[in-house]
Amino acid sequence: MQSLPNEIKILKLIKRRLDILMANGETAVEIRSNELYDSVKKDPVLNSYFKDGKMFNQFLREYHNNGIMKQIIPNYNVDTFNKNFYKWYFSKELSTKNKSGKLVETKKSDLNYYKSNLNIIAEDGTKLRSLQERKIYENLIRCNYLTIVYDAQIQGSYEQKYADFKIVNRLTQKTFYWEHFGMTNSEKYLEAMTEKIEWYINNGFKTIENRGNIIYTYFSTENKFEKDIEKYLEIILRE
Repeated sequence: MQSLPNEIKILKLIKRRLDILMANGETAVEIRSNELYDSVKKDPVLNSYFKDGKMFNQFLREYHNNGIMKQIIPNYNVDTFNKNFYKWYFSKELSTKNKSGKLVETKKSDLNYYKSNLNIIAEDGTKLRSLQERKIYENLIRCNYLTIVYDAQIQGSYEQKYADFKIVNRLTQKTFYWEHFGMTNSEKYLEAMTEKIEWYINNGFKTIENRGNIIYTYFSTENKFEKDIEKYLEIILRE
């Protein structure tokens, strides 16, 4: 996970190449990954990152499976029936008109219930910003030997940030920080998310996958989100 900010930049560059390709009137309505890779190779950064089409497809597969790719490149479908060979189908991103008649992009999203202010009430009365954060929080408070602080201050080398959750396991005396990113279909939010992850890395924090104490979760589907909560809660309780 430490390389995540760079991988997000790579996904955004792929999205740019896809948009350029689909804006070409000679491009088919739907294309496969090999056609996208031909366009990707024209970008010097992407061309140096992917040595061949196999590596490109492996990258797509990894970031589709972890739910991040769909947040950045919404205009694709994939057939995963053959677990060894995914079939990719990319299309033009849909647009619609707002009231002024100006064309604006619309993206299919599972995040339409995200709430921006502290107007979501947990079962213990704590106010949170989103239904997703409430789900994390309510799972955490079911264990009576965890101390949970919402919007916890973290001091870095030159500035402070606020983590969504600070969790202290009072039995093991280990502290965890949990960041949940639930609006990654927003360009502005995505940039802020990338900057925050880079801040953690620059200040010496590591993810729990790398023997550290930072947890990152991203919303893609309800089922995956619930599995992620269960997985990380299990780690918090045993460490």
